[in-house]
Amino acid sequence: MKKIFYTALSVMLILSSCKKGFEETNQPWNKATTADLNTLYNGIVKSLVLTWNEQSVGNSWIYPITQQAAIVGTTGYRMTAASDDIWKDYYRTLTNFRRADKLIEESADKSKMANIQAMLKILRAYKTFKMTDIFGDMPYFEGGKAVDGSIYYKVKFDSQKVIYETLLDDLKSASAALSANADQLSLGTSETFLNNDIAKWKKFANSLRLRYAIRMYEVNKTIAQAHIKEVVALPLLTQGEDMGIWPAKVGFTLEGREWAHSGAKYRMGTTAWNLLSDNSNTDGSGIFDQRAKLFFETNVSGTWVPREQNPTAASISDGGDPYNKSNRDANWNNKGATNVYSNVNHYLGRDMNSIPELIITAAEVNFLKAEVSARGMDGNAANMANAKTEYESGIRNSVNFWTKVAMDAPIWVVNKPTALPTMAQLSWITTNPKVLFPVAANEAQATKLIYAQLWLDNFRQPYEAWALLRRTQATPMETVNAAYYEANFASYKRLDYPDDEKNFNGDNLRVVTGGLAAQAWQNTKVWWAK
Repeated sequence: MKKIFYTALSVMLILSSCKKGFEETNQPWNKATTADLNTLYNGIVKSLVLTWNEQSVGNSWIYPITQQAAIVGTTGYRMTAASDDIWKDYYRTLTNFRRADKLIEESADKSKMANIQAMLKILRAYKTFKMTDIFGDMPYFEGGKAVDGSIYYKVKFDSQKVIYETLLDDLKSASAALSANADQLSLGTSETFLNNDIAKWKKFANSLRLRYAIRMYEVNKTIAQAHIKEVVALPLLTQGEDMGIWPAKVGFTLEGREWAHSGAKYRMGTTAWNLLSDNSNTDGSGIFDQRAKLFFETNVSGTWVPREQNPTAASISDGGDPYNKSNRDANWNNKGATNVYSNVNHYLGRDMNSIPELIITAAEVNFLKAEVSARGMDGNAANMANAKTEYESGIRNSVNFWTKVAMDAPIWVVNKPTALPTMAQLSWITTNPKVLFPVAANEAQATKLIYAQLWLDNFRQPYEAWALLRRTQATPMETVNAAYYEANFASYKRLDYPDDEKNFNGDNLRVVTGGLAAQAWQNTKVWWAK
């Protein structure tokens, strides 16, 4: 597949048709110019960071699709830019996974590298799940192999169903293979993701397996249920074991985050506000969930005013500039004179060094376990008592996590929390009528509450919230002027394939899309979607 070929090797290679670059890039993988396993591994870890346009499109499009935030204008960021970035990043990284696998397979110490092999398998599964959830069917089994010959320049697309089943088995086998045996070789300080913590690697794999088994439950129940039944009995992520990239710990500076944030037009919308506050008092006296003040901030007047999620012609415009780092760094309150609506908290986008880029939180695992119990997804009878326990633990873990993120961020100065909430403060949230899980809840009541809190915890993971929306069609939604949402955002079910894939691997791609135009294809559901 020619597209995979160049994204795996060098974008500039194809664009410039540079013969010298082509020859250098296509030297056999095991020559001296090839990176060693440690370097490959760290490159793979770095690829876990969201691409720049992935974030800009998330801020401009995915937030209003999920209704985690509202928008006050257009930015010019195109969905196709995210498609291009995500596709190229994935296939570059898949090539490195293949190279790392080959190094291990041909090593005399292969038997002592089971842990490294398992770590790579887990990371590859995560990146591939993320990729297929955004696009659907994709080249996987033959993808990333262009260095092995021209037969891999144009390869077929694999079904999302088969990819899912394969990756779930990979997570199962990887978790089982991880060992504390002393004979296992280590990447040492090069293992920057979990610092060789085998127990945590197992929990990470198991928790991902739970997430994705649940995601396919409605369309592949027998296999999904078998995975769920097994994995809920295994160690899973718990409080304080939130998975992601902490930039300072691995020496990264997330410039793309600040860049995407600076040009965003997002604001706090009525959908989120209604989940966080008991009333519309602009002084914030109705706020019962302190995540309101972590995810959002007041407008230039110091008041809490949500943007209508579904604005009308009568809606007040907002011409503020609340994400201008030069202005805000010099004067926190300089949000632009016409900043009418409450903003997404500037620190979340301005920080480039300490606030994590998340993969899966302990709170999400609680909410997933709550759903399993509420619906009997493990083959057992529904257990609302267990569901309530996990649900409330998820809320506590989420609030504590986000509070600690703010406390630990050096850049966070204004309205910085000084302590974690007390149990009384946490109970104030879980007993609020909007949040309270009734002891006698039925499945519909329980899942509505669970999905709302998972959606909220996913605030800095809008693509995950989008997956939740597509899977359940039951995430929080504004009902006022719903026609606006239906006309502007509801139809988006996936990202379209990048133009380069259409140009260089069009025949294989058209087998999947049937030749549908971009907008029509984006309106079609991925395999597991409701």
